[in-house]
Amino acid sequence: MPTGGSSAVLVERRKLLEQLDDLLTHSARGRGAVAAVSGSTAMGKTTVLNALAERATAAGSTVLAVVSSPHERDVPYSALAQLLHAVHAVRGPRPDGADGAATPVPPVAEDDSVAVARQTYQIIADLAARHPLLIAVDDIQHTDTASLSCLRYLAQRLNRLPLALVFTRGVSVEEQPPRILHDLLYRTSVRRFHLGPLSRVGMRELAANLPSSSPSDRFLTEVHTLSGGNPLLAQALIEEHRLRAAPESATGAAASDGDGAAPLPEGGVAIGPVFHQAVLAYLHRIGPRAVLLARCVALLDEAATPLLLSRLSGIDTELLKRYLRLLTGIGVLGGARLRHAGVRQAVLGEMPHEEATQLRYRAARLLYDSGAPPQAVAAHLLGVGPLHEDWVLGVLREAACRALDDGDVQRGIRCLELARECCVDETQRLSVKSQFACGQWQLRPADSAPHFLALKGPIVEGKLTGVDALWAAEGMLFHLGFDEALEAVDQLNGDDEEMATALHGTRMLMASEVPGVLDRLSRPLPASAAPATSHSELRARHALALVLERGADEYAIALAEQVLQSRENAATSQLSSLPKALLALCYADRIDAAATWHDLLAGDAGRHDAPGWRAQIACVGALVSLRRGRLADAVRQAETAYARLSGPRWNVSSALALAILIEAHTAMGDHQAAAGYLTPEPPPELFLTRAGLHYLYARGRHHLATGNTYLALSDFQGCGSLMRRWKVDTPAVAPWRLGEAEAWLRLGDRERAVRLVEKQLARPDSGLPRSRGMALHGLALVQPVTQQPPILRDAFRLLEGSGARYEAAAVLADLSRAYQQLGDKRARPTARRAWRLAKSCQAEPLCQELLPTSTPRSIGPRGSAESRGGDRADHDSFGGLSESERRVAMLAVQGYANREIADRLFITVSTVEQHLTRVYRKMGIRNREQLLQGAHAVSYESA
Repeated sequence: MPTGGSSAVLVERRKLLEQLDDLLTHSARGRGAVAAVSGSTAMGKTTVLNALAERATAAGSTVLAVVSSPHERDVPYSALAQLLHAVHAVRGPRPDGADGAATPVPPVAEDDSVAVARQTYQIIADLAARHPLLIAVDDIQHTDTASLSCLRYLAQRLNRLPLALVFTRGVSVEEQPPRILHDLLYRTSVRRFHLGPLSRVGMRELAANLPSSSPSDRFLTEVHTLSGGNPLLAQALIEEHRLRAAPESATGAAASDGDGAAPLPEGGVAIGPVFHQAVLAYLHRIGPRAVLLARCVALLDEAATPLLLSRLSGIDTELLKRYLRLLTGIGVLGGARLRHAGVRQAVLGEMPHEEATQLRYRAARLLYDSGAPPQAVAAHLLGVGPLHEDWVLGVLREAACRALDDGDVQRGIRCLELARECCVDETQRLSVKSQFACGQWQLRPADSAPHFLALKGPIVEGKLTGVDALWAAEGMLFHLGFDEALEAVDQLNGDDEEMATALHGTRMLMASEVPGVLDRLSRPLPASAAPATSHSELRARHALALVLERGADEYAIALAEQVLQSRENAATSQLSSLPKALLALCYADRIDAAATWHDLLAGDAGRHDAPGWRAQIACVGALVSLRRGRLADAVRQAETAYARLSGPRWNVSSALALAILIEAHTAMGDHQAAAGYLTPEPPPELFLTRAGLHYLYARGRHHLATGNTYLALSDFQGCGSLMRRWKVDTPAVAPWRLGEAEAWLRLGDRERAVRLVEKQLARPDSGLPRSRGMALHGLALVQPVTQQPPILRDAFRLLEGSGARYEAAAVLADLSRAYQQLGDKRARPTARRAWRLAKSCQAEPLCQELLPTSTPRSIGPRGSAESRGGDRADHDSFGGLSESERRVAMLAVQGYANREIADRLFITVSTVEQHLTRVYRKMGIRNREQLLQGAHAVSYESA
């Protein structure tokens, strides 16, 4: 007999077909038989029945097929009507009364059931007398009761008919079969078969058509696990894998020049839309309650429990547990959750919007009543829309706080947007707006100014009070909205302990970020120490304010490190304390420690979706890199910070990033880039901030480097005036006295330069090694050359020990010149060391200055255009040399050995020697010493 049916789905079903074949053979001999094939949904029952029908037809039997439907279960004789139509199709139209048989007429509900059963039996017996007969009824559990009565009547009278009755029956989760169906299926003469899940061996046969000679055991095991042995789902997984493997197979075949198909990719089963749609089809085939349950499971997700699912779906608890067992058995569920995110999205995606909204509301209320976390409740409220119920606003605000703490800023913002629409009075709405403004700062700090400034009016009018109002005022301070912020802060009072602590925190913020605003308050804010139990933000502000006032205060440093040590457990909303603590270490000249902490914080940044915080960390990291002499890193980090922080309005953080970019580009010799950052006109409010001090100092360095000495002098003096007035006169922020001394020295006023350097050194030693080293450098350069070396060596030790490589390179450069003027043989190795250190900082102007020249360096750690003004005038010293000879001569002047020159220029040592011989001849000299003495400053770029 032919196989028939789908060979793929008939995996592990052939033995059953052989048994049914035997049943057909016996029935064809006049021994009627009844068989029932049961199994859960999508196990292949219909396919087996169709295959049997094909086999029976091929064997010469007549097949009458009936397909029962749940929609016709309550329509009397609906299944019998299908049977009679099939009989009519087999017999063909006949004139009434011919051969003593009439065309079957479907009965109606009013007909006598016994008479209908007898008539049906007569028709079937008449047809079976002509040919062996197979009546196949699919999904008999959906057959109407009247038709079942006829089938039972027929089954009771099969002894002498060549007739086989074969039924398929789905295992129903929730329905109890009618008594008559039980009588029909559980007669002693009925042969019963059950289709169970496919085994792992069956999976291998099912996967035989994959583009792989031998599917891996891992692949087959995963298919079996994910599908629960269900053929429908297993086929979907295999088809998904085949579709994905086909392009790889073609690519592999081409690459191996026709050496066969590519093996299955590693990594197991591919789960995608084919499998997702198969699961949906399976759920719909089980029934509407299965679909509803799957939707409830998808909605509740991690919060799903049998009890909550029962209450949300309205399905009885015991019945629901049976559904859960069924769906777990086929791998769709794991416990009470959908195992695959893609299936969950597919289930949610096909849900009608109105039904989804209603279910989400009910889910939110059920979760709220059961004490679920606010985030779980809010997840459903976000899909419902505004609700003016008492419990909703509190849930949304708490969920927003926790989302912001957990680093999910986007979700926190969404919760606050909905909360704003759920407010029932103005007081609630303003409080939410303040929280929303802070969330917007974390997400897009540059664009958050309007949200803060819009709250000034309600604060002044007394509609927004307490900590909410203070948050808004601090946001205004960040965006340089000082008039609005001061007016708002003046309206607040610290009557209770919480508010007094919060106002003290605002005072610390002003002292460290906007010190020029502090004395403009109409009344002083509470001043107190930050206790060990205080919030990390307050401790960080206190540490930063102490360092600015006292220098490297040991208590402030310990406080800052304490804040940084808590970073691993810090919520995202508490991260704002970390940049301040990092700044405290930087201003305390603990540069290496600050760099270590910055690297740790930068590594943690990926755990938090907080662009504002990441931008501030990048900004402080840029300052740390600048102080360490990593100029290119400083530029990269500051550019990242500036891109995230700059917007329509200036703010304290974007201004600091801008100042770092100006200073770093100036040190690297890219004066055009520095000038570009100076193009925007800074607002006057900037010069009331600590960032404004950095800006003035950086602009002064740029003016000094480009020959605008009087402009530089004005910037340094302005910076110093502000620092003295605000009592933050620490060189760790801006060494303005050294900058001003350098400017006076350029202008020829050595006495003023000496006084400024001496004043700097006369200040109490506040434990700032970098600042002390820079001051000693300045002192050395206003001394006679004979007294310079020991002072410069002390300066270098301090700068090298503090990690300030750029300033250390500048000290070595001046030390090499002092040695050269004194005829000390240490001049050349010191210059070589200085050049390499400057090169590692990418400080090109300093590298150029290190070429032998009669022009001495002027005071300070930065080069200038004036100090190099004559450098290029004598460029013709190598003018008679070829380009190749010039490159070799330049490297020889820098102190490179012949082997090193050969390696750098990718030539042989012999070629280097030949070039040097020609250089000596053309320049009229005999050796390298004379080459060094006769060389003039040439840009390293030409080398």
